[in-house]
Amino acid sequence: MPDLLAGSTVTGLDTPATQYDDDQTDVSVSGIAFVTGSPVVGVAFTAPTTGRVRIDWHSRFQPATANHMQVGFALRTGAIIGSGTLIQDGLNETCLEAPPVSGPSGRVQGAMFMILSGLTPGATYNAVTCHRMVVAGTGTAFSRSIGVTPCT
Repeated sequence: MPDLLAGSTVTGLDTPATQYDDDQTDVSVSGIAFVTGSPVVGVAFTAPTTGRVRIDWHSRFQPATANHMQVGFALRTGAIIGSGTLIQDGLNETCLEAPPVSGPSGRVQGAMFMILSGLTPGATYNAVTCHRMVVAGTGTAFSRSIGVTPCT
């Protein structure tokens, strides 16, 4: 992918608008597969000329049982949020994670980001927050947000 170097002429298609979504609906979480919950918190975006974007996600969440709970994001092709070919799902290594402590001591609020490269310039993608229990149990996500910003 071409870099946008100092002195380059930059057009609107080189750096599409940042996209952002959030919701404060309490969402029950159970099961060990990453799921989006309802309402889905996600954005559709166009990949910039560089093929690189920064994805930021946030959540306030808590396991109700003494098990780890994770919040991450899923990336798919296309403009329909939550649909399309799955490119990336969850990724344990970059998830926000609550410790295996139930009750008020297990509540976590945090944000994470990742720089993704290798996207097709001009192609449309969608990213959504997703969450899961690491082992069988239940939890609650109290707020979730996600943003996608083009990188030069």
